Amino acid sequence: MRTKEDIIRYARELRCEYNTRDPYILARHYGIRVGDDLKLGISKKAYTIKMDNYPTMIMINNVYDMRSKIVLCAHELGHALLHDSGISNFAITEKNAFTNDEYEANLFAVSLLFDDKDFNIPITQMSNYILKSILDYNIEVK
Repeated sequence: MRTKEDIIRYARELRCEYNTRDPYILARHYGIRVGDDLKLGISKKAYTIKMDNYPTMIMINNVYDMRSKIVLCAHELGHALLHDSGISNFAITEKNAFTNDEYEANLFAVSLLFDDKDFNIPITQMSNYILKSILDYNIEVK
């Protein structure tokens, strides 16, 4: 069972090991393909496809600016690195908004892109609502 401290440490270790916060670069290091010029419709922001015997893929809607795509890619990279095979969809519904998988992906993304000093509270003390709000604040349509 992963703890929130494990996820934060993992994201920070990746930053140090590869000397970057850029989820596109990290995805490349792990052989994860990222497509960010797809027309997915406004209801889908991004999703991850991870299946045995196939390369993992992160798909990002092309309606977002580059900063938004980085945030979406960081979240989806969290799913790709932390979770089992399947399809993970960043389109939030009542069913998945506050699942443990979404919390972990949000925690990973915030830990990858930001430092504790960027906030008034430590990342370890942030609820999923706060983590999601930080990410959503940095996502906008072009």
